Amino acid sequence: MATADDGLLTVLGRSQRQGFLGPGNLLTHVTHARAHEAVAQPMTGQRWCDLGSGGGVPGLVMALGRPDVEFVLLDRSQRRVSFLDTAVRELKLAGHVAVALGDAAELARRPEHRYAYDGVVSRAFGPPAAVAECSAGLLQLGGRLVVSEPPGSDETRWPAEPLARLGMRFVHRTGPAPVFAVLERRATPDTAYPRTWKQIRKRPLF
Repeated sequence: MATADDGLLTVLGRSQRQGFLGPGNLLTHVTHARAHEAVAQPMTGQRWCDLGSGGGVPGLVMALGRPDVEFVLLDRSQRRVSFLDTAVRELKLAGHVAVALGDAAELARRPEHRYAYDGVVSRAFGPPAAVAECSAGLLQLGGRLVVSEPPGSDETRWPAEPLARLGMRFVHRTGPAPVFAVLERRATPDTAYPRTWKQIRKRPLF
């Protein structure tokens, strides 16, 4: 008999073949995503954003395990968003999962996304400064950002002073593997943030 995991692996296999998900064993990707969820600990009724969802990890995996949580899978690529839309339908997640197409820095200024999330997860969105700046515009006060960290990294990736400019603070890191950084929005950032994606990449805050 087919299981939810069978359907998930079918979807992730297609994601991998289309180049939306990195190489490696699909079960390893799923295990990593479940570890991401375990650190994030979303609560019933909350709204979470998968920043740069790409091939659906960790967003699709988390959504399958947490039908009591609302998820928005955000990506700027029309091809990836089309894939995600199909995946949401195939996995019967439409009741609590939405897909948003657009530049994260731009979407973070729209009323339906501005300070609208209890949490943000990010696996491979971009460098720390970009992740933090975009998330600062998405997270409500007290909301948490949970970022998958590369091997060998440490908390110096998240310097206090520039994070404070975004109303964000570093909370802790998990480990030894997989490693995730947890940050929290503690204040309202200046209305200038997030800047445009071009500005974020050209002049990162750290």
